[in-house]
Amino acid sequence: MKTSAALMALCAAVSVLATQPAAAKSPAMEACSKQWGDMKAAGKTGDKTWPSFWSQCSKDFATNNGADATPASKPAKAEKTLKTVAATHNEDDTGSSAQQKKDCDAKWDANKAKTGAHGWHDYFHFMSNCI
Repeated sequence: MKTSAALMALCAAVSVLATQPAAAKSPAMEACSKQWGDMKAAGKTGDKTWPSFWSQCSKDFATNNGADATPASKPAKAEKTLKTVAATHNEDDTGSSAQQKKDCDAKWDANKAKTGAHGWHDYFHFMSNCI
């Protein structure tokens, strides 16, 4: 009884997922897919494969259409992430940054001998606190 109920629930879930529309394609994907389909129908693909065609077609589409090549939501997310990272980290290299790393490496050697710390995880954790 439990098995049939689980099987029915699984079938219901699969049927719901099967009726959902596919994810939206980018304008580049739509244009290149149509162009590839037309070429296949006309027998003009030659020795090209879809991956090689898509690689070149997507680049051409981006060159010809600029901002229309990708959905607007993608760059906004990336821009927000970059702004957050830039606001929280100051990665300015100064003349003393190399000396500071050397000093921290010396402290790491002393700390490693004293505490028995080892491995890249311990090293990077120590260095992130030191620098």
